[in-house]
Amino acid sequence: MITLYTSGSTKEPKLIHHKSIAEHVQRSIKEIGLTKHDRVLNIFPANVIANYTVTAMPALTAGSHLFSTNFDPYNYVKSFNEFQPTVISLVPRHYEILSKTKGWHELDMKCVRYMVVGSGAIDQAMIDVFRNKGVETVANWYGLTEMPPPVFVGYNTSSFDFTPKDGYAVEFTAEGECVVNGFHTGDIFDLETKTFLHRLDTSSTKSTWKNDF
Repeated sequence: MITLYTSGSTKEPKLIHHKSIAEHVQRSIKEIGLTKHDRVLNIFPANVIANYTVTAMPALTAGSHLFSTNFDPYNYVKSFNEFQPTVISLVPRHYEILSKTKGWHELDMKCVRYMVVGSGAIDQAMIDVFRNKGVETVANWYGLTEMPPPVFVGYNTSSFDFTPKDGYAVEFTAEGECVVNGFHTGDIFDLETKTFLHRLDTSSTKSTWKNDF
């Protein structure tokens, strides 16, 4: 097993079995359509789950060309232009920082065929920025540490397609809480717009998911 850090939304770091990681790597490869011809730019550190289930490990497993680097907002545009990735992943905080850096507004991203966003509420305006920069598909992934993404996806929109990916069964409570494979996630969705709203505060109950893999 390995210890991976999350955003903190589900409390302490989790112990995750290698078998579970391997299963979700294959899930990501299938969803992205990764091949040996892809060029994956990874800016997630090795102690977070996205490195293993979204970018670096899927790229290595699929035989893609992988470029891993620390997230440096002042060098991101330079690294992007030199590597010309076909697959990238950024979260809202990355975008917030990058949008204030030199060279960002002129950055041409037409080389990117698939971009993963997620980890929180995604603004449609953010998706539109990347689409206007030439990204072919901006995929809004939903998932958690114990049920790594994608559980379901929204393509080029902040709204999700509530049809779950293979291996997941999804239900919603009357309040809009997402329940995955019988586990209450604490994530609240607007069921009319199919958008993520917020996470419940579980600090008082100290509840957290268990990894069943």
